[in-house]
Amino acid sequence: MGIESREAWLRQIREGKSFLLISHINPDGDTVGSVLGLRLALLSMGKTVTIVCDGDIPRNMSMLTGYDLYLKPDEVNAVYDTAIAVDISSKDMMGASLPLFEAAQVKMVLDHHATNQAYGEINWIRRGEAACCQLVYDAIMELGVTITPEMANCVLLGLSTDTGHFEYASTSSLTMHTAAELVDAGGDLPRITKLMYRSQPMRRIQMTKIAYRKMHFECDGQIGVIELTRDDFTSTGCTFGEVDGLVNLALEIEGVRFAYLASERENGIKISLRAAEPDVVNDVALHFGGGGHAQAAGCTIYEPLETASAMVLEMLREKAK
Repeated sequence: MGIESREAWLRQIREGKSFLLISHINPDGDTVGSVLGLRLALLSMGKTVTIVCDGDIPRNMSMLTGYDLYLKPDEVNAVYDTAIAVDISSKDMMGASLPLFEAAQVKMVLDHHATNQAYGEINWIRRGEAACCQLVYDAIMELGVTITPEMANCVLLGLSTDTGHFEYASTSSLTMHTAAELVDAGGDLPRITKLMYRSQPMRRIQMTKIAYRKMHFECDGQIGVIELTRDDFTSTGCTFGEVDGLVNLALEIEGVRFAYLASERENGIKISLRAAEPDVVNDVALHFGGGGHAQAAGCTIYEPLETASAMVLEMLREKAK
């Protein structure tokens, strides 16, 4: 376990020459916005930057500069002086990008998850912060980089998505102040709102119908469950990145304290967990090698769908007693 130091992290940014920025598997708006915003800041400082993700970037983020420059892990054939795991709570969340992180001369972490164990050599972790993009914004300010409209859009999108468009309890006065600064810098909040929350492809609507049909409840309605199979993805054409938010459909039902979405992927079962305050689910995710926030977490279980779902349900039943 390396040192936790904002100063050491920023010093390596100033001194490093070539950087590999890594987003987590099943990428969301915060890891993508953080990587793309940080990429633009580093480029403005004259650095060489490559971005990588073991997963497909959701199409509704295509407005962000650099969206189309992500490489798959097997497309990266260089060793970098600095690799940064961005918004990644545990090493496993890098997927096939992990060997690239391990090969770098300096391994750094930038994150806000409470479950992060500071696995880098240099770590800047602000546990409990609303979004990793808040740390990216702070880094840009500390480095003296002028925020462009393109940077502002990246950071603003990530800040928005990880706070439920500024609705979650994690949203603070600092979050709102930062959002205001980003709008002043040219961030297009109306466009972000439309693309992320007011426009859905037909395939997601079809998957939503399936999710409602398959939704069931346990423990006298305290636990909501949705299970999606590979056939569901094939029949709708829905991508994995488009379904994680469907878990909230179950959590929004009156009386539900815990909810999870189990989706069958090519390699394992992705579990998206949610809880209504004051209940928490990040301990469940951590038990299965994942992580996340108190009320929103996730993990991957390498078992058949029925088995993986039963394992999660057993833990949630204990918590619902």
